[in-house]
Parts: sequence; C-alpha cells; structure tokens
Amino acid sequence: MKFGKLILLLCAFAVPVSLAGCTSEKTDSAGHEEGHDHDHEGHDHEAAGPHGGHLIELGEEEYHLEWSHDDETKTLTFYVLDSAGKEEVKIPGENLQVNVTVEGNTKSWDIPAVRSDGEETTAKFETADPDLFALLEAEEAAATVDVEVDGKPYQGEIEHHHHGHSH
Repeated sequence: MKFGKLILLLCAFAVPVSLAGCTSEKTDSAGHEEGHDHDHEGHDHEAAGPHGGHLIELGEEEYHLEWSHDDETKTLTFYVLDSAGKEEVKIPGENLQVNVTVEGNTKSWDIPAVRSDGEETTAKFETADPDLFALLEAEEAAATVDVEVDGKPYQGEIEHHHHGHSH
C-alpha cells in the first residue's frame, strides 16, 4: 500500500533530525530545550490535562480533548474534557475519528470508546494502531480529530509536541 511506503520514508527522514527529542521523550519530559518553555509560556493549548496528556481545544473552548501516547506500547489515548480542560465529559459516541494528511493524502482512523461493563457513555477512547502512532510523530503529517459532544460535531488540531513548535 502506498501509505505504508510513505510511513517508512517519513520515519527514515525523521530519525536523524529528531533522535535527541524522541529519546528524551521516554523520561517524561519534552526534552531539555523545550521543557522550560511549556511551564512558563502560559499557552493554554500547551497545558497538560488531568491525565498528563496534551490538550486540544474544541470549538471556542467549549470542550477539550486530551491526548497522550505511550511509546512502549504504541498506544494513543484520548479523553473528552470540559471547557476548563479539567473534568472528564462522558459521551455516548462509539468512537472518535482521527484524520492524518501527508502530502495531500488523507487517511482516517476510528478510535474506539473504552467502556466499563454496562456503561453507555465514556470519556476515554484508545487505540494501539502502530501506523497511526508513527504518523502522529511525523513532522510532515497534519492531523485533526473529530468528535461529537452533546449532538454537536467538533474538530480539533493535533499539534506536534516534541520536535519544536511553530508558535
């Protein structure tokens, strides 16, 4: 498949440039150069969510999504949060949709809901798709996430967080 080849190319390209950033990621810090920026800049979208992940604004800060990634298991986890980005908001949706665009080609993934037995709503969505994980790490990829909260569709931008920001 053409997309698989693209991922390999992206990975081969990204490794020499981002080696320092990627290896330091495992130590729970965003790297020495960037670690202090995140705490003192005061950008809301840079703040960590209640689970230690990265916040994505939905609408005019009506809701937030928090996303985190586990480098060991290649797992991506998303939480739906309130307007302050603090409390979980449980929704009845079966999945979130993540769209990744690389060089004009867009591919979508459904991120399934994680529910306890008998629960009809959840704030947690999770996937261990290695292709999606690799693409979200690639600088060349632009990613958005679609979610419906309270019957209203929202889309948020998933920002790259450890190879330097454009902000």
